[in-house]
Amino acid sequence: MSKYFLQNMSMFILSLVIQIVFIFHSGAFAAASKDPMEQLQQSVDEILQILQSEELKRPDRKDDRKERILQVVTKMFDFREMARSSLGQSWNTLKPQEQDEFVELFRSLVEQRYIGKIDSYTDQKVIYTKKLVKGSKAMIYTAIVDKDLEIPIIYRLQENDGKWLIYDLKIENVSLIVNYRRDFDSIIRKEQFAGLVEKITKQLEKTETTN
Repeated sequence: MSKYFLQNMSMFILSLVIQIVFIFHSGAFAAASKDPMEQLQQSVDEILQILQSEELKRPDRKDDRKERILQVVTKMFDFREMARSSLGQSWNTLKPQEQDEFVELFRSLVEQRYIGKIDSYTDQKVIYTKKLVKGSKAMIYTAIVDKDLEIPIIYRLQENDGKWLIYDLKIENVSLIVNYRRDFDSIIRKEQFAGLVEKITKQLEKTETTN
């Protein structure tokens, strides 16, 4: 298996992403005319409500709980932009159909790891330090506080069809997308794009089986 799938940094970053999503206070996505920070907070409140639901914690509601969370996640992230950025220049070498297929594969990768980390929510706190908005782009500066540890987080969002969507984030100055791009590029150089697709597909199947 490629070191990409075992890379500690990738898992560390993703784990923090999940924690951050869990600890924000919010409701549903609104129009892009709203403050992007407020919109981010509002969207994640749906996830908090799902996580805190005693009814959905029942073993027989596991699939329903997962589906409801994924419905919210789909509204939060710009998976196409994230997939495009994660491939860098390789994206331009793909046919439109291949691009569409990779977006769905990338979405499944992120969503599966997201659900895999769902139990990591332990009531940490988040503080908001600054926001920068320029046209259709926004950066939300936050920090996750866990006891005496404070970890800086920067969300990068862009307006897309009337919504503010996450297209990248930086944790302690490490970009999630740059991290993906480095690993993807390493695999593509050795095994071409088809090799990357095969590895991600096998990883998804393996994780699905173990779940």
